[in-house]
Order: sequence, then C-alpha cells, then structure tokens
Amino acid sequence: MSRHCQVGSRFFRCGAPAIDSCQYCGRPFCAKHCYIEEGLDAVCTRRRCRAKFDDLVRHLDYKQRARQRNAVGLCGIEECGPHPSFECSLCHCRFCEEHVSKRMYPVRHGFVVVERPLSVCTWCWERRKIWRR
Repeated sequence: MSRHCQVGSRFFRCGAPAIDSCQYCGRPFCAKHCYIEEGLDAVCTRRRCRAKFDDLVRHLDYKQRARQRNAVGLCGIEECGPHPSFECSLCHCRFCEEHVSKRMYPVRHGFVVVERPLSVCTWCWERRKIWRR
C-alpha cells in the first residue's frame, strides 16, 4: 500500500507523505488533507468522509438527548410529549407512533443485502443518504 497521500482528483493525487489512513475510505492522507486526527479517529478531507464524521457526531448527540427524554417517559423528539411506545430499530430510542414508521431498510447478511421492514425514526431514515453512498 502506498504511504503517500491519495487525496485529489482521478488524474492528480497529492503525493505528500501520509500521516494516517482515513477510517471511512481507507486511503492514506497527509497533514494538509487531514480533517481530524484524534485518538482513534482519522478522517481525510474528502467530502463524503467529512460528511460521515460530522453525521456521526450529530447522531451521538441526538441519541443522548433522545435517551434523556426517554428516561423521564417522553418521546425522543424534543417538541413531543409523553407515551413513547415504539422503538427505532436503528438508534434504539423510543418514540410515539407519529415519529416512527415501518420502512423497508437494507440489511446486510454476510455478502448479501436484503430489504427488511424495520421501525425507523425520521432521524435515522434521513441518515441513510449519507451512509449509502
């Protein structure tokens, strides 16, 4: 594997010495093309990789807030009230019927991806656009 930065266009790569490999695309990147490198997180400046990292940070914050609301018997959505009786199959937070829908969602079984009906909150449904690319 090349230990030179592979960020760039199809016909021109940076080529500077790599400092790490991106946790999302797996390609090496240099200090100039480093979006974040803290602890186990290493992300290059490619648009898709930045979007995934930023989404993950927002998602962890969303789950924390939803779980705090669930702990006191409220729906995970901040503007909503009590009676969360449905769980999102992806984030495992609880919501009222209005904020969870049965949707066909791609699930990996080994090397095969199949569509299965899952209960999914609106937040998790919208996130799939970033992670499916």
